Amino acid sequence: MQDKYNIIFLGGGPAGYQGAIRAAQLGARAAVIEQKFVGGVCLNQGCIPTKTVRASAETGRAMRRAKEYGFAPVEVLPDMGAIIARKQRVIKMLRNSIEQLFRARRIDLIEGCGGLIAPGRVEVRKDDEVRAVEAANVVICTGSRPVELAVFPKSAHIFLADDILNISYLPKHLLVVGGGVVGVEMAAIFRELGSQISVVEALDRILPHEDTEMSSHLLMMLERRKIKIYCGAAVDTVTEAEEGFMVRLSNGVELMPDTILQAVGRRFNTEGIGLDHIGITLDNGHIPVNENLLTNIPNVYAAGDVIGGWLLAHVAFAEGICAAEHALGMESRMDYRAVPRCVFSIPEYASVGLSEQDAQAAYPVKTGKFPLKSHGMAHATGELEGLVKIIAHEKTDEILGAHVIGAHGADLLSEITLAIQAKIPASVVMKTIHTHPTFSEAMQEAAQALHGQAIHVL
Repeated sequence: MQDKYNIIFLGGGPAGYQGAIRAAQLGARAAVIEQKFVGGVCLNQGCIPTKTVRASAETGRAMRRAKEYGFAPVEVLPDMGAIIARKQRVIKMLRNSIEQLFRARRIDLIEGCGGLIAPGRVEVRKDDEVRAVEAANVVICTGSRPVELAVFPKSAHIFLADDILNISYLPKHLLVVGGGVVGVEMAAIFRELGSQISVVEALDRILPHEDTEMSSHLLMMLERRKIKIYCGAAVDTVTEAEEGFMVRLSNGVELMPDTILQAVGRRFNTEGIGLDHIGITLDNGHIPVNENLLTNIPNVYAAGDVIGGWLLAHVAFAEGICAAEHALGMESRMDYRAVPRCVFSIPEYASVGLSEQDAQAAYPVKTGKFPLKSHGMAHATGELEGLVKIIAHEKTDEILGAHVIGAHGADLLSEITLAIQAKIPASVVMKTIHTHPTFSEAMQEAAQALHGQAIHVL
């Protein structure tokens, strides 16, 4: 059996499904080949599941603080079965929504494992059936998967990042190996649910690729929540014990967790998809592309995690759309100047642009900061922990970066992301009237501090 399309997306994750919808909007006949579930890791194991479970953790936190807000204290006992069941309902609903969009736009969702057998020709295998499909353009968006460390034995109580939110119980003591985005998020979430948490990070600080001051600020906040964090250490040995594991770290510390999460990075899904059949060569494991997302083979594109760079769902969204548009005749190209990043810990950490240390290495800079403890809305809501920082070019006032720790941090960042993308100077943010009282005023206050005009801080 053989079908022909204008464009095929090999993978139904963020890049694949959004790219296919954009292609259909442009009048193309599009197909998506997916061997598991549409939505990819983001919808089924990552972004949405994490935030759904996090919402449960935040609800529990609010209930424990009932007396602070004028209510009688209540006992908070998390039901992991119910929490995970709610997560599954959210996933199913959103997955069904994407499939409905596909049907409405006449996008074919082809179930199976796809592999390129020639440029523009893909073979799809499902069970014992083989189906060949052809297209004028192909977009490879096969994503990534978690790295697994050899030091850990196989166990039902040792999880990878993509599996941890299928857990059926609440760990007594969760060891999180890796202090990056996923590790910090899971440490914060499970701590609020009631687990004892230890975090091990091989480098000298958590979130090692982010702003030094802000990662240190977040570290102190997590430690105040009684999360034990060991930086500059690695796992040396792991042995199974009666009620869990005996874990020895390189710094000599011994831990006895009953559950372990490996959150040490991801590897690209490039095996078994026929790259060698059409002559695509890898660069350090990922597929190299140009600004239009084209590979070295004409009419073959790649987007999302598989091309390396920013392994973020919202970047994959943009890349899938860009690849679809360029393949169908538009002059679309990727612009990575303003890529927001977010860590949905409790509280959140969000950033865009350069860290202060990187900005100082390249430009003359000025910095404005505003602590949420000086913010009216933060006091009103009881969310006093946090800090906003804006970094700008000292002479031109161009915003080089911004960093937020605190409630709704990821939402607050959108204003500065737009400003960087549109090259709006920080003075415009300062002079723009912000709604009062809202957390968004913290951005204006930081911009005021940047220009020596701070109102609510000295």
